[in-house]
Amino acid sequence: MGPIIIAAALLGGFWVLSIPFVIWYVFPTLDAVLGKEQTNPAPSEKGVQLKWHRLNLLLWPILQFFILFGLIAFHKGLDLNGWELIGLFFSLGVMTGTIGINYAHELMHQPRRGDRWLADILMAMVLYSHFRSEHLLVHHRYVGTPRDAVTARYNEKRASLFHPSFKSELPLRISRRSAAPHPAGVGMV
Repeated sequence: MGPIIIAAALLGGFWVLSIPFVIWYVFPTLDAVLGKEQTNPAPSEKGVQLKWHRLNLLLWPILQFFILFGLIAFHKGLDLNGWELIGLFFSLGVMTGTIGINYAHELMHQPRRGDRWLADILMAMVLYSHFRSEHLLVHHRYVGTPRDAVTARYNEKRASLFHPSFKSELPLRISRRSAAPHPAGVGMV
């Protein structure tokens, strides 16, 4: 993805909108054509086969950071007009919002503290830094129940799900802080 967005930024024109096209249409088409991975490695082989998955998982946050902040820092050096800049930053939003959030979700479920930290960094890049606490403390605990703010109710419109996750997470955080004070925030979620 990195070379595609860099090339789009350098080429300008309609190329800046190639990113959403690739993410929303090319990747799903490749998924459908290539099919699902049906093999399940033996537990003894898992570590070897998952090293590429893990490497990919750890490299994306670094790549996204440099692409996002690199283009923010150097966009004036590109020869792009107003609509091309809007298209480029829309494409960056699509990249960070679709790919970055999926990587963050995978990382937040990993046992290593560093992985969860990378998930928080990815979510902060899309201004959704409360996602991990809401997802793990509310959604996982109350999925499918009325207390889960992100479970759609019968006939509920998509737009009504926009803000409730923050509203459901905030009281839980406040009650956790008042229940067990931690010195200097150590151990806080």
